[in-house]
Amino acid sequence: MLRIATPPQRGIRSRAFNHEVPRKCTNKFAPHDSVIPLPRAEGVDCGGFPQDGVGVKRTTRTAQTGDRKGRPNKKTVPTHRKATMTTKIIFTCHEFFCDAALQEFMSVSTSLKFIKWLDVGVGLLECEVTFSEISVLFKNAKLIFLRHIFPAQYVISHKNFQKISDVQDYAFIKDFASNASKQEPFSIQLRAVRGSATHNSTEISRKIADHLKAVGYTEDKRHPENIISVFIGETNFYIGISKPGENLSIWSGGMRRYAMRDDTISRSAFKLMEALESYPIDLREGGRALDLGAAPGGWTNVLLEQGLHVVAVDTVSLDPVLLANKKVEYFNGRAHDYLKTSSKKFDIIVNDMSMNIVSSVRLVCSIKNRLGDGGHVIFTLKLKSQDKLDKIKDSLAQLGRIFDVVFVKHLSHNRSEITIILQKR
Repeated sequence: MLRIATPPQRGIRSRAFNHEVPRKCTNKFAPHDSVIPLPRAEGVDCGGFPQDGVGVKRTTRTAQTGDRKGRPNKKTVPTHRKATMTTKIIFTCHEFFCDAALQEFMSVSTSLKFIKWLDVGVGLLECEVTFSEISVLFKNAKLIFLRHIFPAQYVISHKNFQKISDVQDYAFIKDFASNASKQEPFSIQLRAVRGSATHNSTEISRKIADHLKAVGYTEDKRHPENIISVFIGETNFYIGISKPGENLSIWSGGMRRYAMRDDTISRSAFKLMEALESYPIDLREGGRALDLGAAPGGWTNVLLEQGLHVVAVDTVSLDPVLLANKKVEYFNGRAHDYLKTSSKKFDIIVNDMSMNIVSSVRLVCSIKNRLGDGGHVIFTLKLKSQDKLDKIKDSLAQLGRIFDVVFVKHLSHNRSEITIILQKR
């Protein structure tokens, strides 16, 4: 379940899917038909203006010639070879799963090359296909630990970024104004290396947004159609323009944030909220839900907001507000005890208990018959440092023999765990 094959296409062959990827670039912010403009290499100062990623590199070769006495000498002869297209990509994953993320997405395409870490959980990739193409590959592969990507089309040193006083003089602003429709709202997503105090991120983001709004563009942080992504590294600014769908997440760095409300019982509720937002499930009003390991009741409260009646199971008591709710049935005991004493069926069963992989999978497999037709299970699979991708893959294969595994992801509110959604066949 870690990778899903896609139909054969023409272009570059991918090891993971054993198919070819089309070479056509679909990013309209690339000035050329077949390439996104990029600096030649990290550390090469472009002054805010990108260099072509495709062209001809001039090199030399040494030819053996002889003088009149037949003694060999060396002569440098200019030669030319065709350069390959290079796309730079900034990617984000959780700091606990950096190695897993690298192992996972480096298997997607033979053209991917990891360059270096720019910050904790933020890295730089290079590849020989366009950003649009690699985005499609990542989405089709349904990667678990990769949260967010954006194209580093422009790499500008700190010194040169500060030299330009007027926002409209930046190359990325000029390209945005030339290609983006004013009917399409934009968003600025700016992040900086941790602990950096060199630049005022909020001020830079505000200046870019204010300039674009002044010339007729509309800013919409929740529903943008174009995103200007900026990552401020230790030496360079990495900037790219892309569509939200290409970035794998509409949120900066893939981090979905929720505000604490007066009725928020626990932050764990955000995990279930993000899961239901990432993979919407049609939950009928008045349906039945089972929450295993419910206390203090964060997930129970989210299910109530979906219009469900909830059976909450835990040895620890629920929040008093939930105990007083007529739509909540509280069972004081262990999950196994409840499953032995009750034969009720549910539209959805959720579980956020702290269990090892084997016990968690065994419990989930045992509750299949407690689901109604087409019912869903949402649970978190807790991981330890020694739990590698192969172990996760084996667990998903075991679950896949009983359920349809419809969603697997390390969400932004997950820590040492992944969220899995299953559906009864």
